[in-house]
Amino acid sequence: MLYLWNFILIVIFFLSFYSSCFSAYKRHFEITAQKIEVFHKPEVVIAKGDVVISSKDFLIWAQEVKYEVETEYLTLKNFKIFDFQKNATAEGNKGFLDLRNEEIWADKVFLFLKKEQIRIKAIDFHKNALNEYFAKKALITTCEFDCENEKDFPPWSLEVDNFLLTPEGISSGDATKFKIKNIPIGYFPKAVYFPKVKLPITVPRKTGFLTPRFSQGSRLGFGIQIPFFWALTDQIDFTISPFYLTKRGLLMDIENQFKFKEDFQGLIKFRYIKDIEKRGYGIEEEPERSKWWVLSKIDYAIKPNLDMHLDVDLVSERDFLEEFDVGEGGYSTTKYQILRRFNRDIEDKAQEYRTSRFWIQYYRNSLYARLENTYFDYHGTLDSDTLLQPLFNLNLNFLPTSIFGLFLPEVSLKYLYTYRKEGYYGDKIDTKLGITYPFKIGMVFNFASFRYNFNFYNLREKDGFEDSSIKRGYYEFLVDSYIFLSKYYDFLTILNKNLRFLHTLKPYITYFYRSKPSETTIPQFDYEDLISNKTHTLEYGLWQYFSLPSHKNFLIIRAYQQYDFTKAQRSATATKPEEKPFSDIFLQILLNYSPYFYARYDTTYNFYGLGFKKHSLNLSLRDVFLDYVDLIYQEDSAWNTRQLTLDLKSKILDRILAEFYVSRNLIRDETTEMKLVGTYLHDCYTISLGFTVTPKDTKFYFLFQLKGLGGYGIEK
Repeated sequence: MLYLWNFILIVIFFLSFYSSCFSAYKRHFEITAQKIEVFHKPEVVIAKGDVVISSKDFLIWAQEVKYEVETEYLTLKNFKIFDFQKNATAEGNKGFLDLRNEEIWADKVFLFLKKEQIRIKAIDFHKNALNEYFAKKALITTCEFDCENEKDFPPWSLEVDNFLLTPEGISSGDATKFKIKNIPIGYFPKAVYFPKVKLPITVPRKTGFLTPRFSQGSRLGFGIQIPFFWALTDQIDFTISPFYLTKRGLLMDIENQFKFKEDFQGLIKFRYIKDIEKRGYGIEEEPERSKWWVLSKIDYAIKPNLDMHLDVDLVSERDFLEEFDVGEGGYSTTKYQILRRFNRDIEDKAQEYRTSRFWIQYYRNSLYARLENTYFDYHGTLDSDTLLQPLFNLNLNFLPTSIFGLFLPEVSLKYLYTYRKEGYYGDKIDTKLGITYPFKIGMVFNFASFRYNFNFYNLREKDGFEDSSIKRGYYEFLVDSYIFLSKYYDFLTILNKNLRFLHTLKPYITYFYRSKPSETTIPQFDYEDLISNKTHTLEYGLWQYFSLPSHKNFLIIRAYQQYDFTKAQRSATATKPEEKPFSDIFLQILLNYSPYFYARYDTTYNFYGLGFKKHSLNLSLRDVFLDYVDLIYQEDSAWNTRQLTLDLKSKILDRILAEFYVSRNLIRDETTEMKLVGTYLHDCYTISLGFTVTPKDTKFYFLFQLKGLGGYGIEK
């Protein structure tokens, strides 16, 4: 006990001075040390041996501390400072701290910015009241290293003279050395921005060059791309990425990003090459052809219930996206970027058309309005002059709203204007009036709905139609009934505990009737215009849900079939299986045991002689056998397709990430695409080697990424 009393003495200061001169600087903190001495006139506190100073905003540890009460100055020796507000850590040999304005001076300091994962080892360090950092010399990196061991160097670092870092993340220096371990491999004077003297301090990218990209392909040759990032303002930036390909010439990528506020942002990308295709040993050359791709996504929320969007996707030719899928502006990189930022997709690179659209939508209570303009950039085998363009589309929907708690009426109005160079075009007005009545009989849930559809067509060019004004109408009637039946089952006992699952049955039956439209010879402006016959069907099926205590609906099974009354009237003379009244039997099985296992299986069976017509299997495993397993199998006898896709990823020795991807057409016995990638994962950099093989091309690539440099690397 005597040893403990001699070892530690706790003094709690609640500094409250009566002098008005210092009343604004009251501090409440606790000092813990092995030895504490208090002197008066002036009031000074000297603490030695494992000194800990703690408050709600910071924590300081030091071997020795001198605290001047009146000026609120702290002199520190062998110290560590943990700033809870800025989420930063600093440690050094000798330091001085002004508690009034949080200024710090130190001869040597190691600063760790946790949020940005940036480590700074500085000499002659100063932090002022404006939260600006100064150092005579600073070593900056995102890698872990022993700051006290002078012989320990991070895998990569930037050494900056006369270093300055502001709260906005803008830094500067008189000279910069880029080092691998302790070996300088690049020196850049103050006037040069490479390699991002202004970047590595914070996560947001600043002006400078990004990590080079390399590629090697049988049709493209060797390629090197050095992107340059230009931060025009805090809200607007450009990335200019020339990509030189030895067999095809200079491929230019230009990207513009802007984000004026959270609900107003956009991305514009442009890719261009004057293609000179070389064959063999470069003796034979194709004529020069200009190839390009323009892509843009812009979102703007004018009000909480009013927003507008713009999508632009135009390409000179369809094969350009697949053949030149390399670099910053490649299709695969762009698709991932769009999905992550805008949460919407773009068409597949092999699609015959690219879709551009502009739309404004407004919603309030039960009203939803949407104004849209769409353009299809077509690159198929048909004549593009015959492609119908839905240039203008206006939708007004009054969603179902309860009246007297019984009826749910709905109203919709749609106006569509279409145009093409050859063939009919014009206007279409589509109106729908409907009402739904939900009701319950005993344990059976039911709802009945009725809808009337009226269409009006005004043709600018008739092209085969007798009248320029065409009207048609038809009505739909739907009745749906279902019931829930549930039961618990005890299927296993472990350690005197019953493991139970809940089995729920949902049998249902749906009756649907659609009258034959009053007019069948009509122009086709959208998919609803394809409706030309009466529909009279009965669908019946069964849902099954299996739930464990920790996983609700981990297994779902659905089986259903339709009976067509219209086809039954002519089934005696019908010879084709698809003309028989009973449809195929559809079976869907969904297994979801997150986060480890997910599977979905779909199949159809035809008992008029065709048997099983379709099989589709999607299987995903996480941390089972391998880190990542995705298997997709699709077979369709009607379309004569059979495709298998396998994607495997796994870590080896916690440092190497191996990925194998293959997509194979089993009908043609041909590999559509195969990819093999190996990535070395370091805490502050990654190195990737890989190749991709398609029937037309073989590509090799090498990628070296530094965490925190240019926005590359893995974010924690």
